Amino acid sequence: MQLIDAGMIAYAAWHALEGRVQWPLTFQVPRMLRALLVDAGDTYVLCWNAERLRKRERWPAYRNRPEIWDHAGHADFAAMIRVLAALGAVQYRADGWEADEVIAALVHRFEGDEKLVIRSDDKDFMQLLSKTTWMEGKRRGKVRFDDVEEVLGVPAKFVADFLALAGDDADGIPRIVTPASARKLIREQRHVLDWIGKPLERLDVDEKLMRTLESSREQLRLNLELADLSAEAVGEPPDPLLEGWGDLAVARSVGELTGIGYLSGKDLADEFLALREWGGRTRERLGV
Repeated sequence: MQLIDAGMIAYAAWHALEGRVQWPLTFQVPRMLRALLVDAGDTYVLCWNAERLRKRERWPAYRNRPEIWDHAGHADFAAMIRVLAALGAVQYRADGWEADEVIAALVHRFEGDEKLVIRSDDKDFMQLLSKTTWMEGKRRGKVRFDDVEEVLGVPAKFVADFLALAGDDADGIPRIVTPASARKLIREQRHVLDWIGKPLERLDVDEKLMRTLESSREQLRLNLELADLSAEAVGEPPDPLLEGWGDLAVARSVGELTGIGYLSGKDLADEFLALREWGGRTRERLGV
């Protein structure tokens, strides 16, 4: 199954067509997804961030940057979601949920049952990798379970600990210690939860580092909460967006509203057959 961090496709569409067409997301994202699926030939889901994120409420600096709908506009984003559903795409967007959390919940649900491909370059996902789950992105290419230590300097099972200690500028998670110190702590002390609640004098670290950890104890706990994509942290997947699923009349109505010609074309069903067929198989696989 292809687990797609859909924001990356939307951003690529927006950057390619900004100022050239009025509805860049609605116009381009379905066509980009079609090309991806024809190449992959696999079941798939699209995962989107919600406007309200639980993690941002815990830490306001978390992902404190414009989202794709802030760039392209809410109308274009909403029209795109409707068109994708009408063409047969299976999508997830649930209040409070980040796309990363949805993908993680789906990985935990299907891990070991089949091969899972996370379509993203986001290093957060490296904690989810296994012999049957890997990542594919434009920047890093394919990243497998055995590649994680080479990329980050820690094994996959310690990725959340590493991000909690070293921080993550992309997600607004503040740094507690340097990456080198984070790797050394993980090698010697293992998981943060193994020691963060105990007297830190027990740790075999220098006095300066001990003072840093002591003064940052609560922030480190919060950082770990923000970085953690374990099954216990994310829980069960939310319900997918299925309103108007497979209803080409909806896509055509959006085409009339936006002036996007191909959405009103007589060959629409044939052109997007891959989305509908693989989307139907995905629904069967998910039981929805």
